[in-house]
Amino acid sequence: MSGDPFGTVYRLLDELQMKHYEMAGLVAEYKQLVEDLEERVDEDRLTMARNLPGARYLVNTTFVREQWLKVGAELQRLFPEERPA
Repeated sequence: MSGDPFGTVYRLLDELQMKHYEMAGLVAEYKQLVEDLEERVDEDRLTMARNLPGARYLVNTTFVREQWLKVGAELQRLFPEERPA
């Protein structure tokens, strides 16, 4: 094996960190949308507010869940459980 054996784990964690940053941005956008609706109800924006979290956020949470599984698998590969003799 060449290179850093932990490189894959670090890359996966970096991707997770960026995805969480993107998700925080989605929450901020959604919060602004709700604040705008509080000031003035607009049917198009209200429809967006009702549908937005279920679509974009769900896709991102699926990615995050799968990335954590990959991190776990890589850590298992790097540190296999010792089996009793």
